[in-house]
Amino acid sequence: MEEITSPFLRLPFEIRLMIYEYLLFPSKRPASNYSFSVANLLHNHHTYASTDKNSNPFTLSVRTIDPYLSPHSRNTWRRRSTYYVRTGPFLTTTHPTTYRILLSPHTAHLHLTIPSLLPLSRQIHFEASTLLYQTYTFAFHTSIEALTPFLSDLTPLSRSSIRHLTLTKKALPYIKEFDRAEWSSMCTYLADAEGRNEMRLHSLRLAVVAGRPGDEGWDTIAPLSATDFDVLHKMQGSGMGVGVGAHIDLDWAGEMMAIRGLREMQVRALVEHCPAPMSEGMAFWVAFSASVEKGFAEWVTGRMVTAIG
Repeated sequence: MEEITSPFLRLPFEIRLMIYEYLLFPSKRPASNYSFSVANLLHNHHTYASTDKNSNPFTLSVRTIDPYLSPHSRNTWRRRSTYYVRTGPFLTTTHPTTYRILLSPHTAHLHLTIPSLLPLSRQIHFEASTLLYQTYTFAFHTSIEALTPFLSDLTPLSRSSIRHLTLTKKALPYIKEFDRAEWSSMCTYLADAEGRNEMRLHSLRLAVVAGRPGDEGWDTIAPLSATDFDVLHKMQGSGMGVGVGAHIDLDWAGEMMAIRGLREMQVRALVEHCPAPMSEGMAFWVAFSASVEKGFAEWVTGRMVTAIG
């Protein structure tokens, strides 16, 4: 009865939408109280200014809390799902942890406006949460293990409203088996959610850590084409030839390409210096790195993006 007689809900929807945008969209005046470090997340701090998470004001970053650097009690996790991660100086132990939503100086006000606005009524929750989750990009960086718990904790309405995700793929030569398992689990969750119409992603932004060796960089490296990647992926899967596929690592891309129906796919390289390749695995990574924004981007985009019209 309150929803019917509420003066706010009697306003035209266009006016309510303007109010929601004012409360939920990034502020034009950034907050001045924030931390610069996202490596050691403070349990009572919400706002961070960091180059890996503030490239777009319409971005909300999700990060795993490292229990080794930031010990937390379970009481501070509230209703968020917990999961185990490897931690410690040599990643030799596993501990339970959860994720955090990191706000930029432009979105610091969401720490107060979201819990104040969404619980007011079911209709306000429906309208405001739909706008919130459709508008913002949720960036996970390398915290791939946080994606499934984060999405699982959302209501079906909020989860189905998400349109934009950003992921980062770690440097291929340094990936461990638990990294592969986390990536595979994430891709399976997203593909299954799309298949059950629980999510309708519009765009996926993928950043790939790429290695550029020495002073010459990629000048002497022949980039791989989309056709080359297609052939290499098939060779790795079939094991054609003696020893072929041992140094090729494209299974993760095949798992990602199970996510279909996107309207936009963006791939960019996060370039880091690396030593000159001394093994077939490193040589493949360098050649792959030189092709991330060219042949590789063309290959995955052709598989994952559905033409409209």
